[in-house]
Amino acid sequence: MISILKRHWFLVGLLILLPLGISLGRKTPLLSMATLVHQFPTSLCTGGILFLMSVTLDAGKVMSSLRRPYAVMTACGINMLLIPLLCLPLLVLQHTPDFKVGLLIAACVPCTMAAASVWTRKAEGNDAVSLLVTLLTNGACFIVIPVWMEIGRVAFGTADTSTAVSFGNQVLRLTVGALLPALLGQIVRALVQVRVWVDGNKTLISNLAQAIILTLVFISSFKGGQKFDFEGSNGLPHEALLTVLGSCIALHLAAAAVGWWASGLFGFSEGDRRAIVFAGSQKTLPIGLLVSEATGMPFSIIPMLMFHGSQLFIDTWIAGRLQKRSGLSTADTKMPESSA
Repeated sequence: MISILKRHWFLVGLLILLPLGISLGRKTPLLSMATLVHQFPTSLCTGGILFLMSVTLDAGKVMSSLRRPYAVMTACGINMLLIPLLCLPLLVLQHTPDFKVGLLIAACVPCTMAAASVWTRKAEGNDAVSLLVTLLTNGACFIVIPVWMEIGRVAFGTADTSTAVSFGNQVLRLTVGALLPALLGQIVRALVQVRVWVDGNKTLISNLAQAIILTLVFISSFKGGQKFDFEGSNGLPHEALLTVLGSCIALHLAAAAVGWWASGLFGFSEGDRRAIVFAGSQKTLPIGLLVSEATGMPFSIIPMLMFHGSQLFIDTWIAGRLQKRSGLSTADTKMPESSA
């Protein structure tokens, strides 16, 4: 049992913290606890994770990805274009207007700001690609989300969400929460003693980043539980819940599969392919919650929670499988580069 917990402690944490956060959030918690949760510095945690990923990232990998941006472009295309397009035919299968809108929100929000790099690192992929995809998709979300949500507004009568993803707010969020921590990590890494220490303790740093992600999962689940009355969802047919859950999983798996297949077709390196699998298919929860709230449709949050929760379980398994994948060369492990 102890051995299993050591190997799968993150999954165990998810199984506990996801339902715990939702349960506590929905039960009118103590004012002090609610205040603590809402004042918790989630942006600081996200920045901390990106700093940890950046300080252990060889600058040569970043420059290589910038010189050969094809892997980054592929992952961005999957995340911003392919997933929303694949989502459109699935909308007709949903049983409620809220689920239609919520599924579209889950499909068009940007890549996670931290988890994609953590999982890419865990799978021994090129984490420089995932970091750049995170910066680009979050930087473009103030354009991408309104375009796709306008389609939703015209087709399904959703509310105007332009204020939720305004240009100024997103630029500030991206700069403070992602760009500066990433740059700071590279600056600190320039110190020889720091570089030697972090290179010798990558496992410890990776575990710390995953622990912070678990904290953010609990905070996000708690806030999600407060957004609507889960008891009121008793009237929702089980078929509706199963359909939207299946749609979320199908979108995520389809994006990951297309990323793996397309990157192989384009001749990308093994490390780049692994990065595309995660950065191309993952979606961020905080922005999804923000847009969902702006629609005025309380149950639209359910698909976003389902997508986020399921991707963490699925990608933990995928990362483990890729890590065990035979044939990974030393070059791919230490310095993955795009071969396109």
